[in-house]
Amino acid sequence: MNTALYIAKRYIFSKKSHSAINIISLISVLGIFISTTAMIIVLSAFNGIEGLVENLFSSFDPSLKITIREGKTFDENEININQLKAIDGIAEVSKVIEEITMLKHGDQWITATIKGVDSAFFDVCNISSALIEGQTDLNSNGFESTIIGLGIQNKLQVTSDPRYSNTITAYGLLRNKKLSKNNRKAFKPLMLNVSGVFSINPEFDNQYIITSLDFTKKLLEYNSAITAIEISIKEDASAKEIKNQISSMLDDNFIIKTRYEQNELIFKTNQTEKWMVFLILGFILILSTFNIIASISMLLFDKQKDIKTLISMGATQSFIQRIFFLEGLFINILGGVIGILVGLGICFLQIKFHLVELQNSVIDYWPIEIEIKDLLLVFSTIIIIGVVSSYLPVKYLIRKQFSKSF
Repeated sequence: MNTALYIAKRYIFSKKSHSAINIISLISVLGIFISTTAMIIVLSAFNGIEGLVENLFSSFDPSLKITIREGKTFDENEININQLKAIDGIAEVSKVIEEITMLKHGDQWITATIKGVDSAFFDVCNISSALIEGQTDLNSNGFESTIIGLGIQNKLQVTSDPRYSNTITAYGLLRNKKLSKNNRKAFKPLMLNVSGVFSINPEFDNQYIITSLDFTKKLLEYNSAITAIEISIKEDASAKEIKNQISSMLDDNFIIKTRYEQNELIFKTNQTEKWMVFLILGFILILSTFNIIASISMLLFDKQKDIKTLISMGATQSFIQRIFFLEGLFINILGGVIGILVGLGICFLQIKFHLVELQNSVIDYWPIEIEIKDLLLVFSTIIIIGVVSSYLPVKYLIRKQFSKSF
């Protein structure tokens, strides 16, 4: 095998008698190189988008969320909070109420989702990292306050600056009142100061305001009812394992979802797009190997004298076959390695210098995240395609050549 390896390396770098062979070999390497580079860049770009989405949702969505299976609310005493906190790996637990409400500021009216939270919420979700104005204080000088999404701020034309008019009115729809055209008693108005403004993404910015759990209960006339329990976990903890532990504590009336499951459609869509693009680029890579077959075929005819010499020295058919098999494999590996290195170089340039910008997005540039498993996947794909595209044609051509000429 060492002799076959040496001869194959000599053939790949040596000058051929026909320049067309060199050109086809160069095109083969170039095709593998371009396909591999594209794979590295595209996979890293999709990883960056997935990481961005995860970071965005981590500002608002908890690691784990418990809701009722049927209906909307449940009694907060149905779940033992202290028992949840005792589970190894759980960092904090927060009670939450979410409900549709109407908001008014001046002559502006809009509908929004009010999210009532207790003091533990800011340890469960990293909403403070998304704050662009004001502070996260939900009780300013004894007056109930709220932090609102940027989209809601723009619609209501309100500021968090206490020097200006920063008071809004929330109208809560009472569950024990019937809603009719002239029945204003179905709504309970309470006033709030805007203490801060957050910006995560348009979905949240145009939908949510966050205030205290006590205020929300008062607004909606809830007693001990809540809509969810949100949980944060420690960095080294497994969300799936903790979910299983919580499931064993609760009955079937409750649903427990990880952050991934809360936004399953978004993450699955991103993964599906990623692998569809990978398959398309893989197909292009396979097409590029046809140039390798052509290159090996021409090289085989170009080196007929060498083959006869080797046969006269005792070389077998399998030995000759190994030489040209390694030749095709070298072309794949050479193009693949150069493509991986160039792809990584382009990714690092994007990470450092933000060459590709994004317009009207939550960030100013395209995010890139390189993962070792993607590099291994691309390299493994190159090896597999190289072995198949080299072995089968070479075996056929050598057998045919031996039967005719040797």
